[in-house]
Amino acid sequence: MRVVPRLGTFVLVLVALAFMVSCATFKENTYKSLYSAGVTYDVAMKTAVDLKGEGKISDAQWVVVMAVANDYYVAYHVAVDAFETYIKTDTAEDKDKLAVALADVAGKLSKIVDYVNRLRGGV
Repeated sequence: MRVVPRLGTFVLVLVALAFMVSCATFKENTYKSLYSAGVTYDVAMKTAVDLKGEGKISDAQWVVVMAVANDYYVAYHVAVDAFETYIKTDTAEDKDKLAVALADVAGKLSKIVDYVNRLRGGV
């Protein structure tokens, strides 16, 4: 039996990166947060695919996984686009838009991680 790391750990890493207080800049923290979100999403989806392959989740549950994953995926790419815009413009308005997009990513990432954890029987 292969051991899959608890997805909650990855979310904690993401939160820590997103809210770390250090000498890193907003841009550096944004990059690290987006990177961590991508890694966490990949782990969640790999876990879901494994569960599906093992017959541990139903077709109906898989449909939910894909819907929640798609919501995250769209939000992630909106945030990446907002980040690219902010890097080019460095305006307060674009920074605010990026912050909103990052919050959306975090919320949607939390949903996919929570759902996959429930499917795994996690707490």
